[in-house]
Amino acid sequence: MVITEGIFDAIRAGPNAIPLLGSTLRESSKLFQKIIKHDTPIYVALDPDAPKKEDRIMSLMLKYGVEAYKIDTSGYEDVAEMTKAQFIERKENATFIAHGDYLLRKALINI
Repeated sequence: MVITEGIFDAIRAGPNAIPLLGSTLRESSKLFQKIIKHDTPIYVALDPDAPKKEDRIMSLMLKYGVEAYKIDTSGYEDVAEMTKAQFIERKENATFIAHGDYLLRKALINI
């Protein structure tokens, strides 16, 4: 499943995409509960201007042992700006986020 910010981003990302209609995902949300229940691998494709929100979502996924990937959206304002082919290529090259890698990346950002 691909998580995006807006509806047009989700349309570009394809049939297994869910727009957050913003950039937050809470533990109490139905979407999050279903992700956990079905152990669904998640691809996060938020706008490049939302790194802290993306980090919170990644942290939440890792806390519950969800397989998480980060799709690089740099160079575009959002996913909707990409062509379908560009998005597919970026999804295929998404970075797997392991718990240790995430903590290291977060520590390096804060230095």
